[in-house]
Order: sequence, then C-alpha cells, then structure tokens
Amino acid sequence: MAPEDRLQTVLQGSEEAVTREELRTLLDQPGVPRAYVGLEPSGLMHIGTAFIIGSKVGDLVRAGFHTIIYLADWHAYINDKLGGNLEHLRVCAEYFKDGFRAVGVPAEVEYLYANEFVRHPEYWQDVIRASKASTVARIRRALTIMGRKEEEADLDASMLIYPAMQVADIHWMDLDLALGGMDQRHAHMLYRDLAPKLGWKQVVALHTPLLSALDGSGRMDLVAGKMSKSRPDSSILLNDTPADVERKIGKAFCPAKETKGNPVLDVAR
Repeated sequence: MAPEDRLQTVLQGSEEAVTREELRTLLDQPGVPRAYVGLEPSGLMHIGTAFIIGSKVGDLVRAGFHTIIYLADWHAYINDKLGGNLEHLRVCAEYFKDGFRAVGVPAEVEYLYANEFVRHPEYWQDVIRASKASTVARIRRALTIMGRKEEEADLDASMLIYPAMQVADIHWMDLDLALGGMDQRHAHMLYRDLAPKLGWKQVVALHTPLLSALDGSGRMDLVAGKMSKSRPDSSILLNDTPADVERKIGKAFCPAKETKGNPVLDVAR
C-alpha cells in the first residue's frame, strides 16, 4: 500500500489524529509500527466498541501496523466493574475476543492482558515514574477516561493509579500509536505530555467518535452522553436480538431537524 493510501486508511472515520504530521512521518519510516487500543472487559459489548473500534483496528492492520487489543482487566478492577471480581473480568475478556472475531476483526491482531503486565516489577516502576513526573491535579483531570468525575477519587485513592497505569501501558508495549474513543483523549495527552520528561518515545494519538446514548442523556457532555454498556437500554449491544434493536431504536431520542447529538443519526452514520 502506498504511503498516502496508508495514511488515508488510518485516518478514515476518525475524529482526530494528534498529530497528522507525526502520523505521516511514522508511516514513511521503515519497519512495522505498533498500535494498540485499551479496553475494560466489563460487560456486554456495544456497537461503538464492536464496529467503530473494531473497524479501526482492521484499518490499522491493513495499513501495516502490528495492532494490539489490550484487555485491561486490572484497570476494570480499579474501576469497580463486574463487582471488582478479577475472575469475572477475565471471563469477560474472553467474551470480548469472541465479539471482535465475530465482527471480522483480523486474526493477525494480538491480544494482551493487564494481568500479564502487573507481574513485573519494572512495569510498576514505570507507573511510579509516570506518577512522579505528573501532579495530582493533572492526574485527577484524566479521570474522565474511566467514566468518573474528579471528586470520586476522594473516596477511592486507587483511581489515581489508573491514569499512570495507562501511561505506563503505552511505554511498556513500545507503541507508536494509541487508539481510543474521544473519551480516552485525556490519557493519551497525559502520555504525550510526560514522554519528553521521562525520555520515552512519543506516540501518535488517534481518536474515534463516540456514539451518543439512545436516550439523549448528557448531550452537553461528550463522555457522560456516550453509549455505554453500563446502561444497556441506552445502548445497542452486540448480543441484542433484532427485536431488541427495533425496540431501542423505536423509543430513542431523535429530535426533528437536529443532526448533532442525535443518537439515531449517529448510529445510521
């Protein structure tokens, strides 16, 4: 594939790339670049994850990236998903793998687990280095990557570890590109801010659009208003029957003559 075709394959359907110039330079270099997307395996997969993230993973593979789907079981544990039961989270990680295969994610994709990383003292050293290079205020601003508000860390200090773990993940995997929805922008920008201080390789951050919740809630807040597996009736799930999909679309928020924040049009696109 020609360099310009590779660039357009990576960018198609994305919301932003930080930065396009760095992405172009990356694609002009010899060798196989490394990309990843990190996901909490924490419930039934919705179509934003299955099709938007899944198709972009396929684009990266076609553009010549070694692409990793990182099933962040320990991150989901910190985020109290599935009752904080690590065994349940690992079972859900296998379900995520099955879901991606079902929607046609290429077999060349590598699947990794946070559980594999946390066994290494050197990984935790990277977490500490990322934490020491930041401030508590900067870490708190990144908590929206968990779908949490900054003040929630006042009740659970483990949440302050999460952004530093995500920064360490990117370094640990020796990545060139970090993929995620727009809700992951804070984590990727935290890495980009800290990388020069720590002497770590810089990464391109590639972000996809978020599907709006079907009930139209949180329209003024990009993260709060997104489709989420934690609110199954406001999401279309990979496991929904045709009748479920018809029912959910039939009662979805769909304001006449409004194209922004319209979940039905978001799904149609």
